[in-house]
Amino acid sequence: MKHGIHSRRIAISLLSLVLTLSAFSQSIVLGNVQDAFLKTPLPEAKVSLLLASDSTVVVDSIPLVKIHRSDGTLSRVQFSLQTEKKTCNYLLRASLDGYEDGWQPLAIDGNDGGAWLLDEPLELRKLNNINLNEVTVTATKVKMYYKGDTLVYNADAFNLPDGSMLDALIRQLPGVTMDDSGQIFVNGRKIDELLLGSRSFMRGNTKVLMENLPYYTVKDIKVYDKRSDMSEALGYDVDARRYVMDVNLKEEYRIGYIANMEVAGGTEERWLGRGFLLGFTKRWRYSLQGNMNNVNETGHISGNGYWTPAAMPKSLITTHGVAANLNYHSEEKKLTNDLTANVMSFDTESEMRQHCEQFLAGSKPASQTENRNKSDNMQVVLANELLVLKPSYLQLVSRLNYEKRDASGLSQFKQWDDGLTAAMRTDALSEGRSWSFFQQAIAAFGKNKWYTNIMFFLTHNDDQSWLSERYDSWQASSPGNTVRHNARDVYNRKTDMSLSNLWKFPELLGRVGLVVSDGVRYYNKKAHDYLYHPDTLLLASQLDVLKAITDPSNSYDSHQLEWENTASVSFFQSATYGYVIYTRWEAGLDVRTLHRKLDYQRGAIDTLMRNTDVYLKPHFTYEYVSPDTKHKFKFGISHRCSPAGMVDMIAYRDDSNPLVVKEGNSGLKGQSSTNATAGYTKSFGKHASQWHVGAELNYNHRDVSQSVNYNPLTGVFTYKPVNVNGAYFMSTQFDVSSHIGEKRYWSWQMKADANYIHSLDHSMLAGESESRVNAVNTLTLHDAAYLQYNKGSLNIRAKGDVKWRHSEGKMRDFETLNVTDFQYGLSARYTIPVLKTTFSAEGNMYSRRGYGSSALNTDDFVLNVSISQPFLKGKLIARIEAFDLMHQLSSTQYEVNAQGRTETWYRSLPHYVMAHLVYHFNKNPKK
Repeated sequence: MKHGIHSRRIAISLLSLVLTLSAFSQSIVLGNVQDAFLKTPLPEAKVSLLLASDSTVVVDSIPLVKIHRSDGTLSRVQFSLQTEKKTCNYLLRASLDGYEDGWQPLAIDGNDGGAWLLDEPLELRKLNNINLNEVTVTATKVKMYYKGDTLVYNADAFNLPDGSMLDALIRQLPGVTMDDSGQIFVNGRKIDELLLGSRSFMRGNTKVLMENLPYYTVKDIKVYDKRSDMSEALGYDVDARRYVMDVNLKEEYRIGYIANMEVAGGTEERWLGRGFLLGFTKRWRYSLQGNMNNVNETGHISGNGYWTPAAMPKSLITTHGVAANLNYHSEEKKLTNDLTANVMSFDTESEMRQHCEQFLAGSKPASQTENRNKSDNMQVVLANELLVLKPSYLQLVSRLNYEKRDASGLSQFKQWDDGLTAAMRTDALSEGRSWSFFQQAIAAFGKNKWYTNIMFFLTHNDDQSWLSERYDSWQASSPGNTVRHNARDVYNRKTDMSLSNLWKFPELLGRVGLVVSDGVRYYNKKAHDYLYHPDTLLLASQLDVLKAITDPSNSYDSHQLEWENTASVSFFQSATYGYVIYTRWEAGLDVRTLHRKLDYQRGAIDTLMRNTDVYLKPHFTYEYVSPDTKHKFKFGISHRCSPAGMVDMIAYRDDSNPLVVKEGNSGLKGQSSTNATAGYTKSFGKHASQWHVGAELNYNHRDVSQSVNYNPLTGVFTYKPVNVNGAYFMSTQFDVSSHIGEKRYWSWQMKADANYIHSLDHSMLAGESESRVNAVNTLTLHDAAYLQYNKGSLNIRAKGDVKWRHSEGKMRDFETLNVTDFQYGLSARYTIPVLKTTFSAEGNMYSRRGYGSSALNTDDFVLNVSISQPFLKGKLIARIEAFDLMHQLSSTQYEVNAQGRTETWYRSLPHYVMAHLVYHFNKNPKK
């Protein structure tokens, strides 16, 4: 909205009145109000002035002046408004019976005075109601509109099947997309937090809210830049606003409780049971959730992309859990408290098969690995947040976490080349315990415009495992084979504690602010790895059995201590667009001082290492947003260094694994890298469509690589950490999204990205004088797009995705690799109006080409269908889901670097058919 003094003719009497009222401490705003279609003046309209930040009414009713033509007819209705001469953002609202409210943002610049005439009049759109005797025809409900800079979605305008939850409603909102992890994007911009009634829910657990809140309870969903609690308390912006999606319930559901229960059973022994309760009083909000299932807690069919091989879980998880939340806010919200308790257990079964091919000069040894693992994990979490807004800002966050782990596993490994075949089988048991405590305190003081942030963190872990190994090898040149047995006892115990303090002064030097912080960290780790050879025990009567069978050169005791101090200082400048504050630029330096001590004993090695290092991390960021917010540009660059592992710097040799020997490197140095990012966003219209382009470069000045020495006679790989220089990673992204037509029935989105990896590693064959530097360059091109039609109860989406990877190496015998993964498919959902029966279906073809293993070059058609029927006025929902009807879904991964290429298969969730019963109920006051 532009403002200024224009050369339009204004009645002399009105202009005289305005100039008389004008003073140095006042700004005068002039405007008209009229019908949006007929362009006729509306003398009965009511014009109000509100604050843009929180919609507080400043002037309830602004006087209107009728301006007549010379023939006495009404020319226009004009209003004059006096405001204080200060920079502020307002909203003008016009209202009239039979019309929708009209809105206009109004930005007042305190540096400019005098009389301002609005470029455009305030316009109201008429509600189209036509009465035909007893029949009323009403205009289609508006799906979305703008209230100042707030985007508002009217939930009643969306037609969803009975039993749908909040996530189904969000997926139908124009301009809104949701990825497989549940992250929400509005016109390409990521939502920072999902709120319920302008308040956080279960400490940001969006999954619980989206999957359990019935969509019919929602009045509207607002999207806007929200002030932080600290800024609200102090009365001015001290930090950037968060981009939030605020779910507001209908009036009748704001007191009382909402609940739903679901049970399900199906083929392949799949089952599910869960319940949810959400209640409100004037001061309290409480929720309780229970969940038991063995379907990996996946979403329902027609989730627009979840049922894909890339997103498939790599294990089968049986979950039992319960979570509770209690939220309190005082009158005027001066004090709030949020308490969360969560108890969960996870029983996990996983299976993996992996094929590897090494890139070595003159030889390409291959290997096959199979793993089967089971684990039982139990976790207890208690968290509380106390927030005081008056008289000063204080936030206290506490979190206590306890975890118990038990696992068992079986691994089988086999490798071969022209002259040797070797195999190894490993059985393992493990158990572990850990607990952690976190405490944060943030305080801010309005008069001095500064705040402090103090954090304390303490964690402790105990883990122990026992392994039994059998090794077999067969030489092509001899008929015999070698057999060897190992037993290992591995123990790790570590304590990590840190304390940090941050002070921020937003206006230290005019508009330039200062942030200073200091943090200390203490780290203590004790570990041992004892290797035994049971097949070397000669006499059963030996007294010291363990000593007799212990391998001293492959057993060690280690005790590592670290003391660390990180001091940082940065200067920044804030800027605003509208009323939103952001950091225009920031330049800073982190200084990390690290003192390390290692006591290490291994066979003949008994060493005590000490070192103290200082690392610098400079960083700079810049962001520009145009006044109309249609252009956004961001750039950032940083440099960082990190030390090499202390154990890697010891000249040891570990041949406990007969096929893999590990060595240390006393001359090893740490890592050093530079990272740069840039991005540009162009918006078209207001919340309508946009495109974005971004780029990133990560250059490793010095990196740590594992050099490989392969002996083709024994099949032994010897790994040693060495430094390599010059590896880098580059990427660029482009995405665009938009809608077609004024009614926005059609929407589309396209995302494209390209990655280029220059990977470096060392390798050599036994007998060579020096290792070779292997360089492999991999170019990946990816493009994904969808086109969606959504009208009433019909939703159709067509989508496609293609990823092409090209790898080439500098080794003389490297075979250029070209791998392509592509998919295309269609999903649809329709509800029969009278019966209210909903049909959903999703079919996708997943294809792979160019893989080294022919078993992975496949065409898999995955078909999922669902049918649901409501009963008891929508309170009871019966649903049947069929997942992967063609029995073709699998989870695979492909990776190539300078060491070789790896193709991995994971056991995924099996195909099944499941019947669900869902019951919704609520209790709310009649008034």
